[in-house]
Amino acid sequence: MMNCKSCGAPLDEGTEKCPYCGTLTDYGTEKFRERESQKQDEERRKKLENLPAMKYVSLAFVAVLYVVTAGLYSVYWYAMRLKPLNSLGTKAKVPAWLVGIFALVYAGVCLLPQYDLTEYGLDAETADEVYNYALGIVIVASGWLAFMARRVLQEHAAKFMDRTQAVNIIAPSNVLLILFGPAYLQSQINRMIKMNLFSPKI
Repeated sequence: MMNCKSCGAPLDEGTEKCPYCGTLTDYGTEKFRERESQKQDEERRKKLENLPAMKYVSLAFVAVLYVVTAGLYSVYWYAMRLKPLNSLGTKAKVPAWLVGIFALVYAGVCLLPQYDLTEYGLDAETADEVYNYALGIVIVASGWLAFMARRVLQEHAAKFMDRTQAVNIIAPSNVLLILFGPAYLQSQINRMIKMNLFSPKI
């Protein structure tokens, strides 16, 4: 037998809460802490499970893939990183439709030189304009995707550090972002993996 600390009522061993005044016993307090600890552990586990898998890729390997695929690796990179990036839970998202347009027009730019468009009723000048227009779309779409992907990475990093610090650390160079796009972004993902930002100890 034991007595309630608040009202002094007699209580059986193993009672968690006084049935008269509702005060937790020492045993009840211990059990409450155990349940809260288990709840927090479960929440941490779920948060870690929901974090997307970001792969570390050697920049040398990326460079080889760019050369071997004649630049088509950039299309593959955005397609493969679309879901992981958009699963980070940030307000910014990489538009799936933009990735689709980028892929289709990029393929068109690669294929157009193999065809004589004059056979389809276009004069040489118009054919050149079509190609240049398609190339312009590729450049704009590529830049847009790069900036959107960087924004997602920076917003994710800002969950674990100051916002200004995240912007200054994660892909800070606009020039490198425009010139090297996915290769530069992959280097930043590699850095974030080393910083443990995709599997934090939460």
